[in-house]
Amino acid sequence: MKRDAETIYTRLMEQSRLPVFFGEGRFPDNYDGRIDVLTLHMAFVLETLRRFDSNGAHLSQALFDYMKDDFEIALREQGLSDTGVKKRIKPMISLFYTRVKAYSEGFENNTFSNVASAFHASKPNDNESAKSLTLFDSEFCRTLDQYVTESREAFSSYSLGEIALGKFIFPSL
Repeated sequence: MKRDAETIYTRLMEQSRLPVFFGEGRFPDNYDGRIDVLTLHMAFVLETLRRFDSNGAHLSQALFDYMKDDFEIALREQGLSDTGVKKRIKPMISLFYTRVKAYSEGFENNTFSNVASAFHASKPNDNESAKSLTLFDSEFCRTLDQYVTESREAFSSYSLGEIALGKFIFPSL
């Protein structure tokens, strides 16, 4: 499971780092913006894995654990001690769940603009992040709406094995 989670996570990281997601009128090219884009892609996979039996649940947990470990490594590389990592990781994971929930609600409405609104509401104490979400231009929102719809359609057709092996393709953006 861990190897499969690493494969999936690596593919998601590659996709979520594409420059097309970042810049003026798009996600900010900073830590928070990169996490938002990664979470969007994690949400596609997690949503899909829910369709499968206990193997999907186990892979979903392994993927989450791999992401959490990656976050912890990043914090340690910033020089944080074990205590510092524990203090920082809890809010990060909580925010991850909040973001996934917001994306999932946006998916249900098939519009990214609803996701952006949900994020704005979920980040009342993070003025910079909330402000950045209001800066999405309408063309980028329409493009993301289409990307989200096409990605969810593509993922709904993949088998558990295809996902586990990283044999999935994201649509063009």
